[in-house]
Amino acid sequence: MAMVGEITMGKKKPEDKTAIEEALKLLGPMRERFVALIDEDAAAFEKVMAAFRMPKEEEGEREARKAAVEEATIGAASVPMETARTALAALEAGEALAEWGAKSAVSDVACGALCLEAAARSAAYNIQINVAGMEDPEARALYEGVLAEIDARLRELSRVRDKAESRIG
Repeated sequence: MAMVGEITMGKKKPEDKTAIEEALKLLGPMRERFVALIDEDAAAFEKVMAAFRMPKEEEGEREARKAAVEEATIGAASVPMETARTALAALEAGEALAEWGAKSAVSDVACGALCLEAAARSAAYNIQINVAGMEDPEARALYEGVLAEIDARLRELSRVRDKAESRIG
């Protein structure tokens, strides 16, 4: 999507490029955030695995392991939550590109929107699997709310891809 923004900035149309400039300001840092989230997700997964590898022979060990697994599982849900929210924000930023981006590159907006939708949905699946392992009712409720938020925003923001697809031809 950022590529389409850059291409559009070099074109004569649209005359007012304010919305494209704003999208580009948002999309650049999001790309960097996605790269950082890859490492954060790997680290969160390693914490879960380390918790499951803890000793569990004695009662004290079992309790410590159980607490560590719960903490790591909640932590493992926070990274995909951030991934989904970042993907949704990028999708929203791309709406200007779907509307006013260079027609010659609008198919890239549609592809970007589809990838961002997939990223948000994939992150939701990872949240869902972690919620299934949580015992803390407050944490479960928080992440179930996040899942509902992701689902609603995905339905709402499908308009970005729809708009780009309608301009393809």
